[in-house]
Amino acid sequence: SAAVREAFVRLYDKGLIYRGKYLVNWCPRCGTAISDLEVEHEEADTSLWYVRYWTEDGQESITVATTRPETILGDTAVAVHPEDARYRDMVGKRVRLPAVDRLIPIIGDEAVDPAFGTGAVKVTPAHDPTDYEIGQRHGLEAINVMNDDSTMNAEAGPYEGQDRFEARRNLVADIDAAGDLVKTEPYRHSVGHCQRCNTIVEPRISTQWFVRMQPLAEPALEVLRDGRLRIIPARFEKIYTDWMENIRDWCISRQLWWGHRIPVWYCDECDTQICTRTDPTECPQCGSHDLRQDEDVLDTWFSSSLWPFSTLGWPEETQDLQHFYPTSVLETGYDIIFFWVARMVVMGLEMTGRSPFHTVYLHGLIRNEEGKKISKSMVDAWRYDPLEIISEYGQDPLRFTLLTGSTPGNDMKLALGRVEANRNFANKIWQASRYVLGNLGDAPGDYAAPEEALDPAAFSDPADRWIISRYHRLTGEVNRLLEAYQLGEAGRQIYDFLWGEYCD
Repeated sequence: SAAVREAFVRLYDKGLIYRGKYLVNWCPRCGTAISDLEVEHEEADTSLWYVRYWTEDGQESITVATTRPETILGDTAVAVHPEDARYRDMVGKRVRLPAVDRLIPIIGDEAVDPAFGTGAVKVTPAHDPTDYEIGQRHGLEAINVMNDDSTMNAEAGPYEGQDRFEARRNLVADIDAAGDLVKTEPYRHSVGHCQRCNTIVEPRISTQWFVRMQPLAEPALEVLRDGRLRIIPARFEKIYTDWMENIRDWCISRQLWWGHRIPVWYCDECDTQICTRTDPTECPQCGSHDLRQDEDVLDTWFSSSLWPFSTLGWPEETQDLQHFYPTSVLETGYDIIFFWVARMVVMGLEMTGRSPFHTVYLHGLIRNEEGKKISKSMVDAWRYDPLEIISEYGQDPLRFTLLTGSTPGNDMKLALGRVEANRNFANKIWQASRYVLGNLGDAPGDYAAPEEALDPAAFSDPADRWIISRYHRLTGEVNRLLEAYQLGEAGRQIYDFLWGEYCD
């Protein structure tokens, strides 16, 4: 769309979008890079393998511990802490890589935790974020040993063509046969999975497009600090702030067949890179017509981040944009505060100079009775079809259940018993309404009592004065709660009044 291209070109022209070869999260099943936010970590029971690396003269050895032995094939160093007395004399020596007999150096780096494993770690810059940083500091080669589908490539030598986990089993067996597998221990740690398909993610070197986020984060922090933006509940303001203060560049390219194409073209004659709002017909440098567009598409959250103003006609200065932007309140789930909310704030400030909203209201997640998240992608978490529930109980009882069962930013467990109870509450309102309408006689169907009719002083009966005063107290309390975004409590107050007092 015009809005997506406009935003991309503006960021590109300011040097805030760049293309580079960096370590990214790679999903082998989806066949694409994914951002850090699209990786979900789960605790897993795996193994910690202790592998012996011999010095090139064969007189000494150093043992490293790893949870991913298949990446040994891409090792370019062994690292120890420079102050670790156990290995201080070994820094600068070279060791032979098990199974492939390649020489790699022993280096000293403060990123190494002497208390983990043996205090010596394998360094695989192409397949681990920490190792990538170590490799950058020490000028190490980054050797990618996997294909896009996570099978081993030619760099893996005799394991080429094997699936990464098959290669793991075979490599461990070969190292054991050579007498270099010191021991294996059970180990529980966090493993990253693709949010879309739950496949184990593989960190790997890849050429991708990135947004330089640091310059964009400071204005997004400033609007929160000076009160132009607030988040409800307030505890999420700290979460937002921590993320913005430690923000990393955003990988925005995806290797998918659907989505907004990257608006960049390459000239096959002179290698010029062209970023433009409209499709170019010739190279501005050499005049060649041999142009090809970048094959990647944009992360869907890139276009979504433009939603508050692109839907109103931006980049054109439409009447809708002038009238409705910025909006007042954004209501969404806390689980996408980084995916969507933070990025909308960033893009709104960068593209329009204003925050797209002044209040963010975050609701919690809906879970089943066992506490598992209910969502479209997790249909097994709840055994009920929402459409069947609406058919049996009605949409209003379901809505009221979701409203009154939640508090801002907190999850709720949804049980059918609560929906049934609120169906009974809806029936109570209907029965009370029938009774009232039956006593209005010939009053028109749209009859509304005048304000003075609700003055307690107009009634002599104490019961009448009591219920009218309770009604006024209720309306004041409900208005206060709504203004404070305590929607669930406002609904509960109405429930208690109608069921326990008005209809009692």
